Amino acid sequence: MQKVLIIQTEVKHYRLPLFTGLHAALQQDGIELRVVYSNLNPVDSLRKDCVDLPSSVGTRVPGHWFFKRFIYQPLWKEIFSADLVIVGSEVKYLINPALLLLSTLKLKRVAFWGLGPNRHPTRSELAESLKRPFFTCVDWWFAYTESIAEYLRSEGMPGERITNVQNATDSAELRRLIEDISDDEVRDAKIALTGCTQSRIGFYCGMLQQIKAIPMLIEAARLVKQKCPEFHLVLIGNGPERPWLENGIAGEPWIHYLGSKFGRESALYYKMADMFLLSGTAGLAVVDSFAAGLPLLVTDLPTHPPEISYVVDGENGRVAPHNAEAFAGTIVETLSDPGAMERLRRGARESSARYTIEAMVDNYSTGIKRCLALYGLSPVMDMPELSTTETKSH
Repeated sequence: MQKVLIIQTEVKHYRLPLFTGLHAALQQDGIELRVVYSNLNPVDSLRKDCVDLPSSVGTRVPGHWFFKRFIYQPLWKEIFSADLVIVGSEVKYLINPALLLLSTLKLKRVAFWGLGPNRHPTRSELAESLKRPFFTCVDWWFAYTESIAEYLRSEGMPGERITNVQNATDSAELRRLIEDISDDEVRDAKIALTGCTQSRIGFYCGMLQQIKAIPMLIEAARLVKQKCPEFHLVLIGNGPERPWLENGIAGEPWIHYLGSKFGRESALYYKMADMFLLSGTAGLAVVDSFAAGLPLLVTDLPTHPPEISYVVDGENGRVAPHNAEAFAGTIVETLSDPGAMERLRRGARESSARYTIEAMVDNYSTGIKRCLALYGLSPVMDMPELSTTETKSH
């Protein structure tokens, strides 16, 4: 049985369906997957958004953090028993230089997975410059999106050794919850919240932090309200920007900050909304927005995570310049055009069928099997050769 090892610093709650699904898919082909993970650094641990994997899938191992930024995980026994080691490309993994050396010496097959270049506003330019030369030094890449795969090809990584996993979350549960909520319940909740069934609702669900540009969202919403009196803004989430938000909207009853909502409570507001609004960075919220059949209105930022590539302007969402006036103008224009709203809703639903956790598991497991087969680490499998187009889509 071939053994695959995935190294993580932690397991976020939204990764649980991926790893359990990937474990089951690979097991069917006689491949054993183990995910090893440690603990968040002291800063990120405040989010309390991590989980433990089932013992059949993963194991928590000691992790030693240095300067709250770099982690060393003593995993040599697991590494040497694995046929393929998959790890993030971030410099925080102090074990990566040793893994790259093992790969260069052909003593171990090593793959990176993730977003490649980090465009987060708080990223370290030094860290980015240090890791970039090593992007093509691994045996395989599991890229979050096709845009990352394209970048890697431009850097010299052979296309046949790149898998586009198509990063996603398990949105099936959100869709199920939305479908189970009746139109009558939505109508009653809408009246209770806004006082009117004809209210138009812009919706935000996510972290309340600086990179989400919440002040700009509020400013844009006020401009929309001037031209669209029936407009209401609903916000769900928590974070360091919460005190500013609560103080900033005092006396404006049409802006509804509801705190943290989960499960069915959250799904109710997704179903009530007309559109999902993101004035700051857009990550996996893109997938949830599509799952709810909501057009996604975003602003154009160089710091967006790679999932922004799922948004096609005019098809499943709108992309506006990054300023309150332009964003507000795009919101009003879209709300005022029933045909455009229906087209965008239809596009969002179609995109939701494409960007699923099931597709991600399939892409990831197929990539692992191709990697093992390429390097003679598994029997030849009955899989057709990839054309150039197929390489890009997977």
